[in-house]
Amino acid sequence: MPATIELDLGLHKALEAHRTSLDESQTDILRRVLANAPLPADPSPPSAPIPHDWLDMEETAGRQTGRYRVRLHDREYFAGSQKSAYRLALIWLAKTRPDLLDILSKDGTGRRRVVARSPEALYPRSPQLTKHAEKLCDGWYVDVNLSREQKLARIKTACRLAGLEYDKDLIVEL
Repeated sequence: MPATIELDLGLHKALEAHRTSLDESQTDILRRVLANAPLPADPSPPSAPIPHDWLDMEETAGRQTGRYRVRLHDREYFAGSQKSAYRLALIWLAKTRPDLLDILSKDGTGRRRVVARSPEALYPRSPQLTKHAEKLCDGWYVDVNLSREQKLARIKTACRLAGLEYDKDLIVEL
């Protein structure tokens, strides 16, 4: 049985732009276009493995609550928890723009910061919440006691501040 490929509107239009006759099937068009397409000269090497300290320690120990995709440009990872996907998205964005965590440390509400250099600085007016702070990377801490919507809102803010477009340059599926 032949495989089925789902095409969005843009791909469908691109495929139809290559049609030479009404008798030609979409499979025929793809065969012809791909047969004439040059092969890549030098395939890109696989992405480097994600450093162990970028991942949620509970996840690496086996606790997983789902499968959450994080994609930045051509790098993709499936996290085992929303918290791990959130942390990884922030770390990847910080690698894109080195001063991003400094900028995000000034963002947040009066009770919580997005990131901070210490758990106490993360929750300036709510010291009882410091138990929810987790190490992010390079001496930074992040608030992970957030709803799905709060995580996505913070990721979108970080993406904008990094000069990237959410759902295009960065995709996070929570």
